[in-house]
This record gives sequence, C-alpha cells and structure tokens, in this order.
Amino acid sequence: MSKRAVAIAVLSFIGMFDALYLSLKRNAGPIPCHVTRGCTDVLTSRYSELMGIPLSVFGLIFYVAVFSLAVFEISGAGKTLNWVFWPATAGAAISAVLVGIQAFALKAYCEYCLLSAILVLSIFLLSPHPWVHKHPQ
Repeated sequence: MSKRAVAIAVLSFIGMFDALYLSLKRNAGPIPCHVTRGCTDVLTSRYSELMGIPLSVFGLIFYVAVFSLAVFEISGAGKTLNWVFWPATAGAAISAVLVGIQAFALKAYCEYCLLSAILVLSIFLLSPHPWVHKHPQ
C-alpha cells in the first residue's frame, strides 16, 4: 500500500465533506464563518457559480474522482494514482485564481474555500508527476 495514495485519499475525503457542506449550505441562509467572517460574501458572489452551477459542486466532483482513484490504487486495482496529476494541476490553478478573487475582487475570505485550496494544493504536490521517472537500480 502506497503512503502517497493513502494521504491523497485522506485529503480528498476531507475535501468531499468540505465541498458537500458548502453545496448543501449555499442556499440555506448565512454560512457560519468562525475564522475569516466572509463566507457568505464569497459564496453568494457572482464568482461563486459557473453556468448556474455552484463551484462547490465542481469541487465535490473533483474530490470524489480523486478519492476513487486513490482508493483503487490502495486496493491494488492498478496504477490509477498516475491519473491524479492533471486534474490536480487544473484544480490548483483554479484554486489560485479563486483565492486571488477573494483577495483582490471581493476582499473577503471563506475559510471553507481556503481549506479546499490547501487540500487541492496538497493533492497536487503529492500526485505522481509524469516527468519524474524512477530509474531501475
């Protein structure tokens, strides 16, 4: 069992709950923020959805896919963890843009969104990079 796959599975599992919470709470009134105090502002802004779909739903899909790949790797079903790099790259880039929007356009921060950005960056850093090859010894 790969420690890397387990770490990615744990991170994506946390991300699934974070994204699911945001998806469910989005239309249920103010979202409680305990650290940053800007969750409702961020999650109801014009930047919070794409084509009418909340960004948290896209995040949930990302985390479920990554979690599935990690679990398949752990179970020995194949080298599925190699597929995590490209979605994680896109996720890290999107997260960077979204954190920038929070900082510069909205001037408000959502702690759940920041947690997601940290999780995505961690998954990206842990994912096997395609240009790194192991040399036989």
